[in-house]
Amino acid sequence: MLYIKKILKDPYFKDTLLNCINKCSKIALEEPVGKVEKKIDGSLVTKIDKKIDQVIRQDLSLSYPSIPIVSEESHNDDNSFLQKLYWLIDPIDGTSSFVKGHKGYTINIALIYEGIAVLGFIANPPTNSIWYGYEGNAYFLYNNMVKELNSNNSKKDQYCRVVCSKSYDVNVEEFLKKIKNVKIKYYSSSIKFCKIAEGKANIYPRLHSISKWDIAAGDAILKSAGGILLDSNGKIFKYNTPTAKTGNFFALSSKFLWNSTIYNIL
Repeated sequence: MLYIKKILKDPYFKDTLLNCINKCSKIALEEPVGKVEKKIDGSLVTKIDKKIDQVIRQDLSLSYPSIPIVSEESHNDDNSFLQKLYWLIDPIDGTSSFVKGHKGYTINIALIYEGIAVLGFIANPPTNSIWYGYEGNAYFLYNNMVKELNSNNSKKDQYCRVVCSKSYDVNVEEFLKKIKNVKIKYYSSSIKFCKIAEGKANIYPRLHSISKWDIAAGDAILKSAGGILLDSNGKIFKYNTPTAKTGNFFALSSKFLWNSTIYNIL
C-alpha cells in the first residue's frame, strides 16, 4: 500500500496520466480509422485501438516500469487479474461507436491494487471531456475547467434515475419494471459510470457479464465521487478473480440504494 500512496502523492502523476490520455484522444480524433477487423469474441478492433494501446503502454512503462499492464488488446492469461498491482486499460471502450463516427466511445485507464480499482481516468474525445478519481476525490475536466464530483448531489425528487447500455437487454428491462418512478437514459461505454459520479443518475444495472477493463476506470471514479460498485450479492466488486468477465453488477450513487431498492426486488 505504501507504493500506491507514493504514486498518488507524486505531484507529477496526474499530469502524466492526463498527458497520456490527451495524446490518445488526439489520435482518436485526428487519425483515420482504417481497416476494421473482428476479434475471436466478435468484437471490433481497429489500428487506432492498437495505436492507443501502444501509447498508453509506452507512457505507463516509462513512468512506472515495475507495474504490469493488462489491456483489452493484450493476450491476457486469466491469472493476470490475480496480480497484486497492475494497470487495467481499455484503449477504446465502444469501438463500434467509434467506427460509426458516433460520440459514445471512451479511453480508460485504471490502477488495480489487491482487487480494488484505486485510480481511474476516462476520456471522451469527441466532447473534450475527462473524468478522473482517486483517494476519495473525483473530478470532471471539460475545456480546461475542473469541477469536483459528488455522486450524492443527484436531483432529489420521486424519480429513480437509471443509466443503461444502448444495446437491448431483456433482463435489465424486467428488472426496471419492478422499480417505481424510473427515468432511463441510454449511454455507450463507461460514460454511464461518469454520469452517476456527476450526480446525474442513481443506478447502472448490468445483468450480464462484460469485461473488467470496461468498468475499472469508471469504478474508481465512481468510488472517489462517493458511489459504489457492487456484485450481484451486494458485495464490493473485486477484480482479483481468474477471469476477464465481470458477472452481473450494480453501479450506484450510494450503498443506500442497494438496501432500499435493489435488494428487495432481486
